[in-house]
Amino acid sequence: MAVYLPTAAVGNGRVLCTLGRAGEIMSFFYPHIDFAQNVRQLLPALYVGDPGHGRFLWAFDGEFATHQEYVAGTNVLRTVLELPLADLTVTFTDLCPPGSTALVRRVRVQAGEHSGFRGTLMLYGELRLCEVTGKQSVQHRMQDGITVQYFRDVALAVGGERPATWRCGKSIDEGPRSAKSDMYDGHLNGQPEDIGQVDFALGWHVALGPREFREFDIILAAGRVRREAVQHATELAQVGGAELERQTAEDDREWLSQLVQPTVEATFLRAYERALLSLRMLQDSQAHSVVAAPEFDPSYELCGGYGYCWPRDATEAMVALARAGEPSGLTRIAHWYLKAQLPSGQWGQRYWSDGRMASSWALREDFLQVDQTAAALLALCEAARPEAPTGGETPVMSVELAWPAVQRGASALAAMVDDSGWHAFACDLWETFCGSFVYTNAAIWAALHSSAQVARARGEVDLAASWEATCTRMKRATMALHNGRHFPRGVFADGRPDMIVDSSTLGVSEPFAMLSAQVPQERRLIESNLQVIEERLNYRLPDGGVGIRRYEGDGYLGGVIGCVNTLWFALVCLQLAVSYRDEKPDRAEQLRNKAEGYLRFCLQHTTPTGLLPELIGTHPEYPYWAVPHSWASGLMVKAVLELAKLD
Repeated sequence: MAVYLPTAAVGNGRVLCTLGRAGEIMSFFYPHIDFAQNVRQLLPALYVGDPGHGRFLWAFDGEFATHQEYVAGTNVLRTVLELPLADLTVTFTDLCPPGSTALVRRVRVQAGEHSGFRGTLMLYGELRLCEVTGKQSVQHRMQDGITVQYFRDVALAVGGERPATWRCGKSIDEGPRSAKSDMYDGHLNGQPEDIGQVDFALGWHVALGPREFREFDIILAAGRVRREAVQHATELAQVGGAELERQTAEDDREWLSQLVQPTVEATFLRAYERALLSLRMLQDSQAHSVVAAPEFDPSYELCGGYGYCWPRDATEAMVALARAGEPSGLTRIAHWYLKAQLPSGQWGQRYWSDGRMASSWALREDFLQVDQTAAALLALCEAARPEAPTGGETPVMSVELAWPAVQRGASALAAMVDDSGWHAFACDLWETFCGSFVYTNAAIWAALHSSAQVARARGEVDLAASWEATCTRMKRATMALHNGRHFPRGVFADGRPDMIVDSSTLGVSEPFAMLSAQVPQERRLIESNLQVIEERLNYRLPDGGVGIRRYEGDGYLGGVIGCVNTLWFALVCLQLAVSYRDEKPDRAEQLRNKAEGYLRFCLQHTTPTGLLPELIGTHPEYPYWAVPHSWASGLMVKAVLELAKLD
């Protein structure tokens, strides 16, 4: 399979779908939002004219002008296709109704002012349920017009408006057995079923006079068996797309209305809301894990995949959501961490949503990505604080419930720290280098510091004192590494500093708070480090925009700007600005302006619908990478909340 870069996503925690600029449905994740990806191709098309006497066009053909945006304050997506040759507008409105396991597509076909239209809207489907090629069954049900494909314990039914024409076939090639090959004359031969490596095509005839329009719904409903998927599609069709859109929009807006509403300019408020709505899609409502981003490189052609739960990304995202006034997500991921912990007390590099270990490359004893363990511990400790807030009906995790996992995890981390205050060799944040790193030291420090507080709350005074002593050594060693200008990336085995400038050293203050901008001596270290990062890691794109790269010499995807890193940099600028607000208002304003410039740069390099990526490409083929990205979305939320403190 190829690398698919979506422009948009819709989801509700039970299903997650990504879409292209012309309404191509690129993915449909079910029964969890990380697995399985059940779609290989799900493509809209238009036949202009009567069957056999017109012209066939895929929606992504250059004949269409496209525009795509979310309905304000919602995860409802609107895609508009304009076809000048036929004076026609086709609008898709896509949504995942609350609690459903379905994607609902509302279709509106509108003729121009001076000419009518005759043709057929078509949909081609090549599903690979459970990500399996072959061994599938597809059937078009004559009694209700629903097409259903099924394999083992996953079924997907296409319902809604009954199609006028249909075809089930085989996708082995695009020859006469394929439903795709039967689409090009606007007529499908009516074959009702097939098995093996299957596909299907559906068509809805449209006849309009000038300024007339036709509206109908296409519903993709998932279930564990055929009967369940068909029933779900039927029930949603009875409710109707208009009502389902209203319910979905109302649910999103009600959810947003309960969160913190920062007083900032409209551009940043819209970005804040879009980031929050992205985070809402990215936490699995059943398992409670959080995906880094919907998978878009399923064969690992250019990366190692993104559709997994990294504890670091998950904690970052849910902490941001908690700061915005929705702490239940953090409590839920904390409960998930309890079952995902390894016997060693550590947590792994990344997981499937159900808590099973996913394919990883940082599980070797000398190459553990221990900042993942630190992130999980931080979430557990936050959820176990006696004063920790709850969201909705989700209970705060008790200290007694959290303690066994906290004790095992903190003990495992403390055992990795030597007398010098540096952690044993491990994998770095970027999953590339082996060594002892400033970022990882700060992460372990924060985890042990929080674990000591939980230990004291439970009466484990001696253990708390031991972890606090380790924290003291770690902070002393990390601060001593600062060379007067910046924090080197870390230390080599012989104790020499690794002088590479790495944006991850921002972690000493954000998110780990080993150093505080409120302490003048520590603020000087944070600020000088920030200046060197900007000097050495800023990168100018051909469009004139400037962002921050991950580290010196980074060659990933040919060298890219990190949207995460640029947002991270802006957030630290804003934290410094807040600390200077009363003492040095001019310096605070300088830092604020710098931060706003980097925030605007990131917003200029989102997807067309405003979704934040992990990376901003310097290659025109990959203008953005991994969207919507949970960590980037979390950083935008935190940055806007920090910005509001300056108004």
